[in-house]
Amino acid sequence: MKKTFLFIVACIYFCLAFSQNSQHKIVFDFTKGDTASFATVVRHARNVMSVSANAQIEIVCHGPGLDFLLKDRSTVQREIEELKKINVVFAACEATMKRRGVVKDQLVPQAITVPSAILEISLKQQQRWSYLKEGY
Repeated sequence: MKKTFLFIVACIYFCLAFSQNSQHKIVFDFTKGDTASFATVVRHARNVMSVSANAQIEIVCHGPGLDFLLKDRSTVQREIEELKKINVVFAACEATMKRRGVVKDQLVPQAITVPSAILEISLKQQQRWSYLKEGY
């Protein structure tokens, strides 16, 4: 009886300890090139960070969504700068860049590049990040 009680107490303790320290890790798959979608993805990232300040977010842009990170097309550069300050990561797909003839200098300075958006998203999922499709 005593061993069972101690086992139950230990289980409750570990469940509470791990649930208190859980950190949200979310990878956004962003593929839309319109300004309304730009505003939406910014709003979603802000909302998550306002509720869970220690969340990790990476917004992976590919296809038409690469426009989100292009200096001459993005309508949310100020918002990207603000989100970067609170550790939101913005990733541009190098395969899309190559296909479209885009070079790194054309991206907002807050952007990183990844060889393949699909592989980056897959890697994040293998690392137990949540997946969200943005710009649908």
